[in-house]
Amino acid sequence: MPEPKNYKNWRQEIAEVIAAATDGRYQETWSLENGQTYSIRGRPHPDGATAFLIEDITAEVTLTRNFRAELEQSQSLLDTLEDGFAVFSASGVLTVCNAAYRARWKQDPDKSFAEITIDDAIRVWREMSTANPLWPDIAEFVMCRGDRAGWNMPIYPLQGGPLSCEVSAIASGATLVRFRPIPVGAARQDRSAAPMASDQRPPSE
Repeated sequence: MPEPKNYKNWRQEIAEVIAAATDGRYQETWSLENGQTYSIRGRPHPDGATAFLIEDITAEVTLTRNFRAELEQSQSLLDTLEDGFAVFSASGVLTVCNAAYRARWKQDPDKSFAEITIDDAIRVWREMSTANPLWPDIAEFVMCRGDRAGWNMPIYPLQGGPLSCEVSAIASGATLVRFRPIPVGAARQDRSAAPMASDQRPPSE
């Protein structure tokens, strides 16, 4: 160990560590230069002694770091896409969205103090688009359990061109809502053929 430059401060720090360990409050994570990571915990021991538990958590930390790196990579990939993507969990909470979605609808779950639900999202979509009677069908689709067939409808934002709102079931009961720009002429043709709610749509011929 290197020689302390100030023994008084060093003794004070050691005393604080022992005091925290005696109360069971001492816990630190040590990251070594060789890449290993240890969790250090201090606990009271019989007869006034103090025990320090040293646990090698290198594998857990590495796994967590790799997982975070994959999430960041996936988010970066989504952010390069022009279509707006939003993923809602089985409980109806917005969990993931890309840059195009945030720019279009001014919603970002990472910057929100409270969870953004499908009802919150639809409220914003309503306010920023022309009237559409099928918005509640999206909420019904998100909260529905069991097999769900994807569908789409044209929407007309108050600013910008028309969009195709595409709703799809994905893994773990989640729902993907995609907003894709469509040609103005095609959107006008689709206006009269907008789909009904999933349980009201007639079977395909």
